[in-house]
Amino acid sequence: MENIVVIGGGLMGTSATWKLAERGAKVTLIERQEEDYLHGSSFGTARISRSLGPKKDVFSYAHNTTVKELGNLIDFLNAENPKEKHAIEDIYATSPVSYLFHRNQYDTIDSFRFKKQKKDFNRASQSSAFRKFGMTIPDNTILVREKRQYSGTLNPTELLKKLRLGIAKKGGQIKYGHEVTGLVKKAGGFEISILNTKTKKTSALKAKKVIVAAGPYTVSILKEFAPYFNRVITPKKIAISYLKIKDERYGQLTETEKKTIHNAFPFFSQIGKEYFAVISKPEKNTSPVFKAGGHQKRRNIHDLDKVWTDEPRKKELKWIRKQFKKHFKMLEIYLSKKDIEEVKSYYCVYSDTRSKSPLVTPIFNKSGSLDRNIIVIGGMSGVGAKGCLCYGSLGADLMLGKEGKPKKMYRKLLNVFSNPSVNLYTRRAKRGRLF
Repeated sequence: MENIVVIGGGLMGTSATWKLAERGAKVTLIERQEEDYLHGSSFGTARISRSLGPKKDVFSYAHNTTVKELGNLIDFLNAENPKEKHAIEDIYATSPVSYLFHRNQYDTIDSFRFKKQKKDFNRASQSSAFRKFGMTIPDNTILVREKRQYSGTLNPTELLKKLRLGIAKKGGQIKYGHEVTGLVKKAGGFEISILNTKTKKTSALKAKKVIVAAGPYTVSILKEFAPYFNRVITPKKIAISYLKIKDERYGQLTETEKKTIHNAFPFFSQIGKEYFAVISKPEKNTSPVFKAGGHQKRRNIHDLDKVWTDEPRKKELKWIRKQFKKHFKMLEIYLSKKDIEEVKSYYCVYSDTRSKSPLVTPIFNKSGSLDRNIIVIGGMSGVGAKGCLCYGSLGADLMLGKEGKPKKMYRKLLNVFSNPSVNLYTRRAKRGRLF
């Protein structure tokens, strides 16, 4: 019998598997895709990495913990084979992160100004934004720029490679091309039904403990053990566009304008549908490739297996281009429709939770009993990458027990992400119905 099985090989599942393997657990990771990770929430080479937040903010804590844990992983890999020369800079591209807020969000902005955060960011109103940041922002808005080490972007693809390498070196096992089709509780543990996606043969794997970190597929995996999860997690899709400035127009920009562009990304507008944009692929002599989308422009999914190849609607792509042009207009770089080239576009999937908070928690079975031998890590909804090793560490702690006395911020993390009575509540209880 396997000791622990982790279902889902994205950043959440792979982080949890690494932390379990690091602590000596016998662990197997099951991933439905092959070794090349081609779709899923962890697909791609750029995510915004940011620690800006008010004092005692759990998401800032998750980011900072991930940076620390990644440093430990890098040290381990280099100690195992010094010739490989791994570095934390393989993952993080440090650059200023710009946030645009509406003036009525001033209390939120002001909460960032505490002792440890004070030197990490600067802010400007419309009258001073160009002088401070080289940007002309709309009236009634405030621009905040965070600049600290390892804020900027992180590379999920490269991080997955290093996590997988660490798992292998610690004796963990990864089963690629295996899809979980069933999960039931048996005497003494769990039985997991697995389909080999190549041979189409099915098999059963037994485990004492299970972590489900399968993103939007979490609901279908838990349909027997915890059928109420279809009301806890709801997958949503958002359109993502990769854009670049056409070479002819980019060649007309001055060196100062090109430098301004690089300083203005990543960008996150906290207004309306929360437009975001990052430099996904820097280029030396041509325009970089920009990744852009609307964080809150979420739509329902009719076919989860098909969504990865669906073409985004023209209306969605038009909105992204409009926001892209508006951002460059703030930099006083004026682009026409013909100046913008679409490299590719696709749907990314977020998993919304009813509580609006991510889950790293043991769950109730269908009879209403809390089972601490099964944990769900999910519902990250666009904030998971920057804190993935923190969530993975928390999941490993819940499986194996916390090493050492929990600190105050760790206890707060538990309270926010690991409170099943709050996070798994689905509707008002009625007599004779648990969920």
